[in-house]
Amino acid sequence: MKQKYYYILGIIAIIGVIIISGCVQQGKPEPQMALSPYVEFEATVVSLSLENPEGYYEGNEIYRAPKDSAVIKINKIIETGGSSNFDWSSIGIEEGKEVSLDFKYTVRPTKIITIVGETTQSGDTVSHTIVPTEITFEDNYFVFRENGNSETETILPGLQKGTKFKTKLWKTFEVKVGKYEIIS
Repeated sequence: MKQKYYYILGIIAIIGVIIISGCVQQGKPEPQMALSPYVEFEATVVSLSLENPEGYYEGNEIYRAPKDSAVIKINKIIETGGSSNFDWSSIGIEEGKEVSLDFKYTVRPTKIITIVGETTQSGDTVSHTIVPTEITFEDNYFVFRENGNSETETILPGLQKGTKFKTKLWKTFEVKVGKYEIIS
């Protein structure tokens, strides 16, 4: 009888490993949020609100991202999706409307460097070293070093009043603009 339970437990463990390994595919953007509701849209910056350096500097070190925000006008909703039908208008995301949004990184020029942590195996144990997020200021860019599935560098040129851009928002614990693309 015990052997039957171990057999079933083994099958469940194998299925779990297969499911988890399928979620960690390289080259797929933001796989951890694949089921979260999202909206992709084009917008124009109406105004910017920049946090003063005293808020995010501690001595000579940046200890968190600046809490920048922008009032934007939603020009066009391109796509919505995810696992539920979240009502984006409930937080002001509607074509033709203005809404204030916070930014995950900053509205200023930014480099996002994704680094792959080291994976090691010892016997049956697999360990993955997570690279801690680090924020620096180099060559007039806020530089964010983050853990990821592949090594990439993304440059966000910064936003100004009147800038048109495209982005995708994910409905997670907090809704913030992450990466964006300048459009004409």
